[in-house]
Amino acid sequence: MSSTQLLAELRDQQISTVILGGCDTHGVMRGKRIPVAQLPDFLDHGLPICDVFWVLHVDESDLVSRPAGHTGYFPTELQGYPDIHAKPDPSTLHIVPWHADTALLLCDWYLSDNTTMVPISPRGVLRNVLGRAEEMGYTALSALELEFYLLREKPGTPHLKRPAELTPLQEVSSTYGVVMGSLQEDVGALIRQQMLDYGLPIEACNPETGPGQFEITLHYGPSLKAADDAFLFKSGVKELAAQRELLATFMAKPNADWAGNSCHVHVSLQDLDGRGVFFDPAAPEQLSETMRHFAGGVLSTMREFSALMAPTPNSYRRFVPYSWAGTTATWGIDNRSVGLRAIRAGEHGTRLEHRQPGGDANPYVATAATLAGGLHGIKHAIEPTELMAGDVYSLPEDQVVTLPRSLGEAVDLLETSSVAREWFGDDFVDHFVALKRAELQAQARAVTDWEVARYLEAM
Repeated sequence: MSSTQLLAELRDQQISTVILGGCDTHGVMRGKRIPVAQLPDFLDHGLPICDVFWVLHVDESDLVSRPAGHTGYFPTELQGYPDIHAKPDPSTLHIVPWHADTALLLCDWYLSDNTTMVPISPRGVLRNVLGRAEEMGYTALSALELEFYLLREKPGTPHLKRPAELTPLQEVSSTYGVVMGSLQEDVGALIRQQMLDYGLPIEACNPETGPGQFEITLHYGPSLKAADDAFLFKSGVKELAAQRELLATFMAKPNADWAGNSCHVHVSLQDLDGRGVFFDPAAPEQLSETMRHFAGGVLSTMREFSALMAPTPNSYRRFVPYSWAGTTATWGIDNRSVGLRAIRAGEHGTRLEHRQPGGDANPYVATAATLAGGLHGIKHAIEPTELMAGDVYSLPEDQVVTLPRSLGEAVDLLETSSVAREWFGDDFVDHFVALKRAELQAQARAVTDWEVARYLEAM
């Protein structure tokens, strides 16, 4: 869509307000609302916005300091937190059905020179990975399956309750429930319809294993758009829930007794003529050599990319046996106990499902990490480990490659990963590591309910 067509569409839709927003490292949308008459000024030159949001803690309680000796891009008070520019992508126009006369445009972040993309931008990192895929002769396709809880909690207020005190929308589980699931259907139907009106390709919706938990699947498509859809979906669900005095959370594990929230990433590749390259009817198990090498690359980088898939200390509460989460660098055909599930469905349906990411993962980062690992495998012809059949959760740890059990372990692996630095850049890796180390420091200072219950009287 050209700028002229975009402005004409907004006039036809009688839009008065435009949200210009983009994704930060945490996966939070940052931006501004503008009157529609101001949009032409920002289409070419971008909307100025202070770069301080890149160093906010996820709860905005503090700022992350630039690491000692860091020489790359890292917002800091020493530079006065100058403006960067949010450049709208006209192809991402969405009319927002739950706000009157409002449209949204996703933006890419550019430095003050207005020509260089901010090197730590998650959408920019994914763009770069997709560009390298095209140089190798591939178009990447993907889709994300997102799980979330709806809670009867007031959004926008301090959340001081213990996990056991959180009240879900429905207090009994109803996995794939159609009858019992009807208790959630009023809200489920609203979310599905509003998201379809928003222009997001909803494919299916069902109650999941946890009380008040939903899974909604988005349609497969080009990987940048698929990540955009997931990012918009997460923010949209939160807004819709808040308007009904509910709280939507994609937190990986809000309660130790509930199922975790996942974000399974499905990926495949086509050649530049549109032919699927993961399927080969003559190959063993009908999995092409390209797919095997892609899988080999993903498996070989799963440990060092874990922090990108599980970005908070809470993420690792989800990684327990029989949780449906990927806890090992293993793969198998239609096996949900492995970390990487192969799905055979002909030329255009054969794909891989990365089962490690949680609902708290940044959609752009999780997609970029999956694709970068796979493309690295193709580039270096990395053969995968043997396909696993049966219950992988039951295998002894010396028979499988176990994924990190804590954010600290995962961050150390990411920091020293030469593959991550090759595909995502030093600036992105160093910035991501600094934010996660700050999160670990915040966690270390917290006095938890568990500590008080265990030690208050005994000590």
